[in-house]
Amino acid sequence: MPDISVKNIKGVGAKTTQYLDKLGIRTVNDLLKHYPVRYLEYKPPTKIGDINKDEDVVIKATLTKTPTFGGSNKKVLTAKLTDYIDVIDVIWYNSAYLRMTLRAGETYVFVGKMSKRGKNTLEHPTIYTVEEYERKIGSFKPVYALTAGINNNAMEKLVKSAFEYIPDMDFKEYLPQPIVKRFSLEDREVAIKNIHNPINKGCLFAAKKRLSFDDFFRFLYGMRLLKDKRLRVKTKNIVANDKDTLNEIKSVLPFTLTGSQDNVIEEILHDMSSGTVTNRLIQGDVGSGKTVVALICLYMAVRSGFQGVVMVPTEVLAKQHFKSMCDILNKLDNPPKIGILTGSMTKKEHLLTYEKIESGELDIVIGTHALLVENVKFKKLGLVVTDEQHRFGVRQRSTLSDKGEDVHVLVMSATPIPRTLAIILYGDLDISTIESKPVGRLPIKNAVITENDREKAYKHILLEIKKGHQAYIICPMVEESENIEAENVLDYGKKIADKFSQNCKVEVLHGRMHQKEKDDIMSRYVNKETDILVSTTVIEVGVDVPNATVIMIENAERFGLATLHQLRGRVGRSGLQSYAIFVRTSNSKLAKQRLEIIGNSNDGFYIASKDLVLRGPGELFGLAQSGELDFGVADIYNDNDIFEMAKEAVNVIQCDNMGDDEKDKLEREINSYMDLHYKKLAL
Repeated sequence: MPDISVKNIKGVGAKTTQYLDKLGIRTVNDLLKHYPVRYLEYKPPTKIGDINKDEDVVIKATLTKTPTFGGSNKKVLTAKLTDYIDVIDVIWYNSAYLRMTLRAGETYVFVGKMSKRGKNTLEHPTIYTVEEYERKIGSFKPVYALTAGINNNAMEKLVKSAFEYIPDMDFKEYLPQPIVKRFSLEDREVAIKNIHNPINKGCLFAAKKRLSFDDFFRFLYGMRLLKDKRLRVKTKNIVANDKDTLNEIKSVLPFTLTGSQDNVIEEILHDMSSGTVTNRLIQGDVGSGKTVVALICLYMAVRSGFQGVVMVPTEVLAKQHFKSMCDILNKLDNPPKIGILTGSMTKKEHLLTYEKIESGELDIVIGTHALLVENVKFKKLGLVVTDEQHRFGVRQRSTLSDKGEDVHVLVMSATPIPRTLAIILYGDLDISTIESKPVGRLPIKNAVITENDREKAYKHILLEIKKGHQAYIICPMVEESENIEAENVLDYGKKIADKFSQNCKVEVLHGRMHQKEKDDIMSRYVNKETDILVSTTVIEVGVDVPNATVIMIENAERFGLATLHQLRGRVGRSGLQSYAIFVRTSNSKLAKQRLEIIGNSNDGFYIASKDLVLRGPGELFGLAQSGELDFGVADIYNDNDIFEMAKEAVNVIQCDNMGDDEKDKLEREINSYMDLHYKKLAL
């Protein structure tokens, strides 16, 4: 698209240019894509007595007298309005000119918000003549993200001034006409104008549908091109999908795989035996058995002559994976050689492990970030598994993969993700979902309690400990904050230690500790030397402690639902009945609503979808600052139907059936999109 500076727009001087720059608006294209964040509907006026303080206020009222300055403050203008039934106060800021334009006894329409200061006051409303407002009823006023120096009216005028440049820009239709007709899509130029200036609900709906469709379509089409490119890359790293070898590893498992696990294994082995590079996300609920799926695929790779590597975020988790995999694989007649590589190992141990990896003596290596150093060189790396992927950056995944040639990659997500979001977050990966949990796991029993029920919860924890089991208690903070009333882990740990001192061993764990100290504490807990672990969310990505049967989460309303579910997953990892206790310290409606969701369901995908609604994808997955969800209009949760349309459109488009002109327009648009977003797509 032509890069036309905003300076070309009439009325945009040096100061306005500076203000716009703060919003990231430097070109006309930027301005046209600075979409409204919400809209004010021009509704028929209501009576003063019918005002809802939580909504936009629209009243037709008469000014009782000319506005006056409030006391000695010449910046605050006050007045009274009446509809001849009720009276309301109104204030304006820095609007002295209104004394000259508003007349006592005249009737106007006032649109604004009620003051949050508790008084019955309308704060800084916009003023319309009765005739002017009546012409607007039924239409919408766009509300934009702003910065100091530019108010909403000024932004609205700037955007409308930018409309004249639309014909000179590349907003022409790029979609094939059959697609436009099939999905009843608005013309692209019209949609750009109507998203900023909708004259009715129909116009706004059509504009949002079209621009949301574009957001999803370009992303998905770009992903398809990247996948197609990957599939065209042939690899010699072929892992044999041998049934005898598969049955061999299955025969030494201490449990029977679920049908869902079998299906995912088959998908992966089909990929790895196809002659193309595998890039697949394995996702499943907490405790669904993702690790054993990875183990089987690693074994199949080893038996085909390759090395495999597993990267996890913590040393304790690395040690646990190492032990559990050794326990299973050593039952084989000819077990693969497994090694471990972590930061705490001595220099001598590091050097010896490097040699074994490079020589091919080690078939499978499990480690932390220590795997990423330059000294780690593989003889024949065939499969990379990254566990708890949301804790690793894409660059780290790539660094590990680059230690081999055309390496197969499996990514395991510990957080259940609604499928639409998974496609967006992991657009370059194929997705496999483990839908069921291992046989013999009892559903966790949940209880949402208030502070008044703490003592009952403590008694229940003590009963579990007397049975020989262990407990977690989670606090949201390390140290006390003056601004936030919440249990803090240091003080709370002391309180719990005093309370249970005669009956059990209590330890405290938090993220500010050195890694070795954290690992030592977790090791003692795993080895049953500790009965109660008082911790922050540092245990969210944790080791498997089958003996832990109860988790109590203080100030539960302060955590996201997905985090609460992840924490709850620290228990219920054996055939023992397990319990999750959520302590609510807030009486707000939202707190009750959120904890009701977690208390009534153990389904991680359902909970994640609810969390997505309540918090949004940016906050939920930490993407608000990462730039990964760069959709202008589309909402990945509320626009799921449009997402499905875009996905269908990508699937039905056949470039071979297009004319040269149609094909060129589509390719230009997608290439432009990919050039702009390639880095953000983390590829």
